[in-house]
Amino acid sequence: MSGAVVADPGPMPAGTPPIPSGIPTSDVTDPPTFRLHFTAFADVTKFPDAQVQFFIDMATVMCSPGVWCQLRQMGVELLTAHFLTMQQWMMQGAAGGAVPGMSTGIASSKSVSKVSVSYDQTMGSMEGWGPFNYTVYGRQYAWYAQLAGTGGYETLAVANSDAMVGLVWTYARGVMLAMGS
Repeated sequence: MSGAVVADPGPMPAGTPPIPSGIPTSDVTDPPTFRLHFTAFADVTKFPDAQVQFFIDMATVMCSPGVWCQLRQMGVELLTAHFLTMQQWMMQGAAGGAVPGMSTGIASSKSVSKVSVSYDQTMGSMEGWGPFNYTVYGRQYAWYAQLAGTGGYETLAVANSDAMVGLVWTYARGVMLAMGS
């Protein structure tokens, strides 16, 4: 709708909620609650409330209530922690003279004189989750995201006990009869 002019609807009737603009405010958590659960982000100077709230709101949009159900707050807070960690990482690079937003990758080895250290970054990574693997919070979010919304499942097993075999068979026969088999 480039160049289109939208008519002003005029004054809204009393009691009408305002027209939403931007990302909605989270109905899941807020900065004080987030800081209580994730104490690594307690420093309000390093992580201002406005920045925390911005990432909470973004994470709330990304965690559907129909999928996450009772795990939604945890998903939102893990995603918020991931975003804040990535933002901090980017800002530290910019403070060192790098261009803000420029990706340099994560160091996997370091050497000083004859001493060197390297870390296996792939050990805890989740295939297909890209930048979520950059932080422990992102990896936890990815793991729970794969579980969220999957629902329950049932396993039938035959045990060594004759009584248990009878119970499993009785249950299985009842399921088959109920399904018309």
